[in-house]
Amino acid sequence: MIERTIQIAIEQRLFKGKAILVFGPRQSGKSTLIEAILKDKEHLYLNGDDADVRDILTNTTATKLKMVVGNKKILFIDEAQRIPNIGLTLKLFTDQIKDVQVIATGSSALNYQAR
Repeated sequence: MIERTIQIAIEQRLFKGKAILVFGPRQSGKSTLIEAILKDKEHLYLNGDDADVRDILTNTTATKLKMVVGNKKILFIDEAQRIPNIGLTLKLFTDQIKDVQVIATGSSALNYQAR
């Protein structure tokens, strides 16, 4: 893997009370970077390309999100731009489920509405 200076910056921001968002063009290594950071850490991986994941994370509640995450302390949402209302879901995590670090990757703005 190509060493990236952003990796250190991301690692330093883990568990600081904010969601970490990584944007970039398709096939630029966003997912690979986050997987490298999380390789030795227990985490939950959800892919926004999966219709079930989109259903779970769209128009949800903090209670439902807590059930999805379970006892995991890190949630990695890949292809987040595919999930309608993902911004509101991320806000629920940062405001109401503060013990879970959310990391989301996407290739476009997160207010994108998947069709």
